[in-house]
Amino acid sequence: MRSDVVVALLALFLFVQAQQDALKITATRNIDISSQIVKSTVELQIVNEGKSAVSSVLYSLSEAEASKASWIQANVEKRDGKKLKLQKTTVSGAPKDRVVYKIELASPLAAGQSVVVFVKAQITQALRPFPAKISQSENQFVVYTGDAQLGLPYVVDKETTTIKYGSGKLVEFSQVESSKQGSGSVTYGPYTKSPAYASKPITVHYENNSPFLVVKSLERWIEVSHWGNVAVEEHIVIEHRGAQLVGEFSRLDYQMDRRGARQPVVKSFKTHLPVSARDIYYRDQIGNISTSTVSRKANRVEVELKPRFPLFGGWKTDYVLGYNVPSMTFLYNKGNDYALKVPFVDHVYENVVIEKAEVKIVLPEAVANVKVVNPFDVKRKADEVHKTYLDTTGRTVIVLEKENLVDSHSQSVTVYYEFERFLLFREPLIAVVFFTVVFFTLIIFSWCNFSIKDKPEVHLKKE
Repeated sequence: MRSDVVVALLALFLFVQAQQDALKITATRNIDISSQIVKSTVELQIVNEGKSAVSSVLYSLSEAEASKASWIQANVEKRDGKKLKLQKTTVSGAPKDRVVYKIELASPLAAGQSVVVFVKAQITQALRPFPAKISQSENQFVVYTGDAQLGLPYVVDKETTTIKYGSGKLVEFSQVESSKQGSGSVTYGPYTKSPAYASKPITVHYENNSPFLVVKSLERWIEVSHWGNVAVEEHIVIEHRGAQLVGEFSRLDYQMDRRGARQPVVKSFKTHLPVSARDIYYRDQIGNISTSTVSRKANRVEVELKPRFPLFGGWKTDYVLGYNVPSMTFLYNKGNDYALKVPFVDHVYENVVIEKAEVKIVLPEAVANVKVVNPFDVKRKADEVHKTYLDTTGRTVIVLEKENLVDSHSQSVTVYYEFERFLLFREPLIAVVFFTVVFFTLIIFSWCNFSIKDKPEVHLKKE
């Protein structure tokens, strides 16, 4: 067994060495740190200068980035082009603080040919507020820690990294070789002939008043009815993870603050629901919250939610948001075969970070051959049973769970199942039979005389 592992690692090492000699790579990386999520887009221009075709290439992130990477995706030729298969792999000789990914090309890259590959990644909770505590009148400053170089497993012919920090004030940045400041950005490079896993650690300290709202927990309940409705309800706990507020909160100072949207505070946020959403409600433990606005757009329903109080750093709140949609929006069928295609999570707000989401999908009673297809890796827990009115055996509840989600996870999960259509009338028939039995029972009881006294006619005859 050990010999097989050694042989495999040796083969992979030789593969990487051969690729290093065969591939000419030019890399351009753009990192956006203007929100609470670190978003990077890397353009790799790859030329095969070897003698044989290449079917895959390697990519690398630091261990610190990989541990907080919520989303990483590779596309060919353009930013939103064909998605390529990307997965972690083990490479002999890679530093311990690097995580290597293998990207399968859409088609083998023949000798002398070139291809452009885009790699997009979103890193969450990587920005550190500094100072960690501020007063109500102060702005929020954060520190980004990263690397001026990509650190690919190859010799990179030429590479450039541009870090965009937005319109806030730049306090300081690491001034390593070939670094310069631009308008709202810092550029490192170009660097030529960078060795494999090259590294130049850097930090950027800058002003960032974006809302650092984090959903600590999201419990999503989706109940399917074949009578024309899908009910959705979410229990959400959110917290502002920015610089914590110190000192007393002044409502007067808050209302008179002229910074407007530049305040490091969350006054409201917009949630996107399906375009056919109706019967929308928004409440918390106290009751209904009337400070919400619903706007219908061409492709969505936009709900602006305003908490009962503004959220400063370190503050949190929780709420319930629910709505109904016609079943034809999410449910498809062919005979007795059904497919439910529903978003795993909705767009909670812009640049959302969800620490943990639990999605429960309640299917109709008596379904069979249930199959779940997820658009990304999801932990499926043991199915549960939910009983409600007129149920006999209970309804199947699919329980899905995932941690560290962003907007890119607002994709549809598909549930396939079989359901005999005649069973649709089982519960109405149960109700009809039940009430029929009750009515006939009452009629029979009304005809019966349960009195223990004799009838008057009998007494007259005896006299």
